[in-house]
Amino acid sequence: MTTIKETIKSFLPTSVVQMLQRNRARVRLKRRLRPFAKLSPSQVFTQIYERGLWGSAPEGAQKFFSGPGSHESRAVDCYVDAVQRFLTSLEIKPDVVDLGCGDFFVGSQIRPFCEGYIACDVVESLIVYNKTKFNSLNVEFKVLDLTRDPIPQCHVLFLRQVLQHISNKHIERALPKLSSCCKYLVLTEHLPPGDPFTPNVDIGVGPAVRPELNSGVVLSSPPFNLKAMEERTLCEISMDDGRIRTTLFRLGEHSQNKRFFLSRP
Repeated sequence: MTTIKETIKSFLPTSVVQMLQRNRARVRLKRRLRPFAKLSPSQVFTQIYERGLWGSAPEGAQKFFSGPGSHESRAVDCYVDAVQRFLTSLEIKPDVVDLGCGDFFVGSQIRPFCEGYIACDVVESLIVYNKTKFNSLNVEFKVLDLTRDPIPQCHVLFLRQVLQHISNKHIERALPKLSSCCKYLVLTEHLPPGDPFTPNVDIGVGPAVRPELNSGVVLSSPPFNLKAMEERTLCEISMDDGRIRTTLFRLGEHSQNKRFFLSRP
């Protein structure tokens, strides 16, 4: 049986229907993010993990869980394969920094292809947990807020599904440091299922992501306008709620034979 709402919608232009849908999505997202509005990024992401807002590991297999995008094989396998091929194409094993390392399920699979490895997250309790769980991997785990703290120099910087959870103001604050700390930036972002979409619609810091607003983080588009010497897609996979795209940016002309010696644990 057709409802009154459906009948009214059938008479409206498609553009009007889409606008109304976007407005409703903004209201829902704003409501979801309201409890986090006055918290620091550290407090926000600590709450996300403590409350299991990205889900939980099957049968409580681990204390921290970074969500299905960091565990589902269709998302992880494509990423790990593409990153491994890129890393092994370099003349030397690179020293790397992993910003927003989360529960390190993904990072642990690319660790063997790197020389020095610093894995960073803004959640202190998560970093303490990772230090114990991954003690045998010779990784330096470090508490770091990319919007406030210095980023260690490295050859390759991994930033996987982090920017999608923070505001444009926070991204703009971090971008100069991202641009100057590495030769290669490997950026992974959650995007809407199809094109066209509106890049970089602003949201608050929290568990939500921009595809809910038919948007996604695109660093080469306004207001960020990242200028790279090279930009190419390493991999892209379809998920139930959009696409996960990994992009390689070559940012500097550091020699591949130059080693950025990272501090060791």
